[in-house]
Amino acid sequence: MDSIIRNTITIGLPTLMLFIAIAATGKTGEAAVWSGLVKVGGSFGMLIGLGVLVFVGFVANSFSYFVVDSLLVRFYQKRRELEQPEQLVIEIDKLPITNDLKIKLKWAVLHRNNQIISLKHVILKWFILAAILDALLSIAGYLGAFNLFFELSSHFKLQYLLAGLSIFIFFALVRSKKIWLLVSAFCIIINLAEIVPWYFPAPAFAGSTPGQNLRILHSNVLTSNRRYSDVISLVKAEKPDIAVFVEVSTSWVRELAVLSEMFPYYSSYQESDRFGSAIYSKLPLNNTSVKAFSKQRKSLLADVTVQGKIISLILVHPTVPIKHHSFIARNKQLTAIGEYAAQVKNPLIVLGDFNITMWSPFYKNMVKTGNLRNARSGFGILPTWPTFMPLAYIPIDHFLVSKEIGVFKIRTGRNVGSDHLPLITDLVI
Repeated sequence: MDSIIRNTITIGLPTLMLFIAIAATGKTGEAAVWSGLVKVGGSFGMLIGLGVLVFVGFVANSFSYFVVDSLLVRFYQKRRELEQPEQLVIEIDKLPITNDLKIKLKWAVLHRNNQIISLKHVILKWFILAAILDALLSIAGYLGAFNLFFELSSHFKLQYLLAGLSIFIFFALVRSKKIWLLVSAFCIIINLAEIVPWYFPAPAFAGSTPGQNLRILHSNVLTSNRRYSDVISLVKAEKPDIAVFVEVSTSWVRELAVLSEMFPYYSSYQESDRFGSAIYSKLPLNNTSVKAFSKQRKSLLADVTVQGKIISLILVHPTVPIKHHSFIARNKQLTAIGEYAAQVKNPLIVLGDFNITMWSPFYKNMVKTGNLRNARSGFGILPTWPTFMPLAYIPIDHFLVSKEIGVFKIRTGRNVGSDHLPLITDLVI
């Protein structure tokens, strides 16, 4: 019986993942299986998809041993307190389970000292659970196109990497359970593969001088934030050519008005008291407009002329994908932004709080469709949110640029009281 349960779990979980992937493709027949494997593999392709399913089966098999054995051992340990061990042994002999599990159960009922589980055993079990969870979450992100919760799991690659390193070190030190050493190594490898490319190659415009650059500062100021002076002092200290803000409330509009001394050109859009957007510029703003890429959170557009070239700006702030309807709305908006960006003839900068990281399939589709690249490339992942929980930091604020625009430098600014860190970038036109 226990072997049937284990085999069901081992085969069932990867089969379920493949079934979900096939359903998402909308195809049938043999072609659906291959398309499903491609979906599971994400940007890495069909072979990696197959490898992911094999690995999920491997983890599921190990997890099934942990669950089935632990539950039955615990069950008989509890019964031992009320019944005679000899009677329980007779019962165990009659169970339709494997001999290995019968031996474990007999040991549990015949050795009372075994009732006190050692601290080392408890810690080992917790690290096994952590390894399983880290592996499943690391893999789930690649299925983000199918489900809100899968997509949310795609954003924490750095956290999964750090967890995998910790688990790997633990199992290396205790020198037991080599299977979990391999699981943690797998988590390290697949998350490193998503993080390391953001630090290489070196920026192509590293030899440029600051005087040739266009500096832009972006900040989600947070509607409830009242540290107006901190934001204003940051802008004065960084001396950007353009400063853009989202979550600008009516009170923020009043407080930021002092920036008109530095920036003679200004454009804003106030969708509600909470979710306004504003652009302050030292350069003339032309063709300013508001565009609805979706029914919620409209975007602010403008053109600026830099060294004789017209540069188009799009300031965006899609909805937060915490519910299914907002998840759908954000994804539709990102798709529309990518399609619009592909049609813009001028060099283009799309910036703002995107409420998505670079590892989401919806982000990847947007930048691919729009022929855009993230200014972070070569400078690191630069997490920006949430400032109130540094261990959960993820990069959801972005500068996306078209191929005509180079990046001299990009960095985060100091904490100004918001739940987001500002982003400052120097662009080469």
